[in-house]
Amino acid sequence: MTATPDTYFAKVEDSLAPIALAVREAVQTAGPDLTEKLAWGFPTYAGKERVVSIAVHTSWVNLQLWYGAALAPKFDRIEGTGKSLRHVKVRALSEVDDGLIEIIRAAIALDQSDPQRVA
Repeated sequence: MTATPDTYFAKVEDSLAPIALAVREAVQTAGPDLTEKLAWGFPTYAGKERVVSIAVHTSWVNLQLWYGAALAPKFDRIEGTGKSLRHVKVRALSEVDDGLIEIIRAAIALDQSDPQRVA
């Protein structure tokens, strides 16, 4: 079986599947023109460059932000210390909200105005 974003989400544990799918829907809603594919084993969404990825962990879903370091000062929900990649931990469906969509839209805007090549 070929690995695709659909096969990735199909394998998500039942307790996290609704959250993972809601994050996916939020990304697709905020960025309908983004391209979805697997990269490094995770569903990744790209515009001019990579914008976000979704990574399911043991008890939460990470929305990984490729422009996260640039966005972190504007959004308290962004965590991490990477040079550019940061994340938002989503532990409940209620956390897939307007604030998360605003973060996704800000990441898309950075990709459109100042795309950065991901190494």
